Amino acid sequence: MTKRSQQKFREYSVNWLLILWIAGVIEALLLARLVARLLAGRPDNPSLELLYAVTAPLVAPLQALNYDQPPFGAALDYATLVLAILVPGCAYLAWRLLHRPATTGGPPPS
Repeated sequence: MTKRSQQKFREYSVNWLLILWIAGVIEALLLARLVARLLAGRPDNPSLELLYAVTAPLVAPLQALNYDQPPFGAALDYATLVLAILVPGCAYLAWRLLHRPATTGGPPPS
């Protein structure tokens, strides 16, 4: 491996690991929120209050999906569920966009 290819590999690894780490943290927080809502976690509990406060900005754009859910008690939080499904897909899409194969300026192969 040349020095240039080693440097590109390190950049590739760091970018990919950063994407995986951020997506994993977001996914874990969303799943914790989903389980807390399913088990009727009380928002006056300090740890759940922190969890809800951290994940509220993530779920806010999709809150219209929860219009018929009760604000307290056990409920399936559709906004959190949809977001928990979308996060891995978005992480994969980001990875694919960051690591597109380089195109050359030559003519297409025939």
